[in-house]
Amino acid sequence: MSQFIIRRLLQMIPTLIGISIIVFIISQLVPGDYITATQNPNMTAERADQLRAIYGLDKPPVQQYFVWVKNMLTGNLGESFQHKMPVTEVISTYVWNSFVIAFVSSLLSWIIAAFVGVFSAQYQYSWFDKMVTLLVFLCMSLPSFFIGLLAIKYLALDLKLFPIGGMTTAGLNAGGWAYIKDVAQHMLLPVTVLTVLSVGSLTRYFRTGMLEVIRQDYIRTARAKGLKEHTVIFKHAFRNALLPAITLLGLELPTLFGGAMILEQVFTWPGIGQIYLASLNMRDYPLMLGFTMFLAVLTLIGNLISDILYGVADPRIRLK
Repeated sequence: MSQFIIRRLLQMIPTLIGISIIVFIISQLVPGDYITATQNPNMTAERADQLRAIYGLDKPPVQQYFVWVKNMLTGNLGESFQHKMPVTEVISTYVWNSFVIAFVSSLLSWIIAAFVGVFSAQYQYSWFDKMVTLLVFLCMSLPSFFIGLLAIKYLALDLKLFPIGGMTTAGLNAGGWAYIKDVAQHMLLPVTVLTVLSVGSLTRYFRTGMLEVIRQDYIRTARAKGLKEHTVIFKHAFRNALLPAITLLGLELPTLFGGAMILEQVFTWPGIGQIYLASLNMRDYPLMLGFTMFLAVLTLIGNLISDILYGVADPRIRLK
């Protein structure tokens, strides 16, 4: 196992190099730069050239790439043009806001999808299965901003069950448990919407996996031996049904830190998603490139975790 992990870590190096080249080339293909994106009508051409020299945008693209890679290897992702602070500081400031709601919604989604998918497969073609299928496709077909706006309209404005948006109450300088309670109240609505959006596809994965497993010979043998149905389902079938979902579990890692761009805009949640989107619009290359590489590293680590979990869940799989 240790040799497999070391080999996979070494394979990440050329992969990251390729990703950095592709991402940098794409950023260079985008028309304009941070100076033109500011759209200052009073800026003269001479002042624009001076600013490009200050930000290093006047150098050839190849030179800019090697300077960026050299700084990145030392842990320096550059300084954000918009925020006038190091990229690492910008990411660390906003990424945990996104992580909080993403982690809670992912945890709820996996728990709900696992149980609903298992029972839906166990009672296939029943009224419960048909109702679950209808709700799943309904949740998967509706866009996230539409569900978010509906939730704000009926749950926040009409019923006044939740705050409309933001992370904390404006003007409330609370601390300790009062601050935690205030943040928890504000995150209930976006977490609910994220859970509804995520649980649909996950339920289909668990249902499909269980349908394939419960038709296997060893499941029929377990039932023929007189084992209780919940023992057959949750002890023998569920473990093998997890294998297709393990791939998704590895991909959850970048999702936890990537932020939900659209929903963060809808609920005015100060997460990394809308900050990243703003960096794309403003051509904030250091923040855009730095956060993209951060997500790339998380994606590769998530794939490695998935491979390791395959061996843990299924003893037939050997990592050689």
